[in-house]
Amino acid sequence: MMSYVSNIANSILSNTGESRVLSPEIYTAIAEWEKREIPAAIVMISLDEVRMLQDKGLAEELPVDVFQSIVTRNFRTWLAHAGETIHRSA
Repeated sequence: MMSYVSNIANSILSNTGESRVLSPEIYTAIAEWEKREIPAAIVMISLDEVRMLQDKGLAEELPVDVFQSIVTRNFRTWLAHAGETIHRSA
């Protein structure tokens, strides 16, 4: 069984189109999300948003703090609407 951190890290890496290693800052952020009990689905939705920003050419690689702010915003929205169904795009 894969861990929360491994699942998210592998998802990030699987969509980069190249073989690379995630920065320690990304692993720290993922561990923090796990500690805060942010559901992996929320992180995956946020990852979709980050990819859309990258596809629009806004950034080749977004800073960790931007990714973290997207995750935090989506988590707060999820908490505000707890009990409702969330659907992941793509």
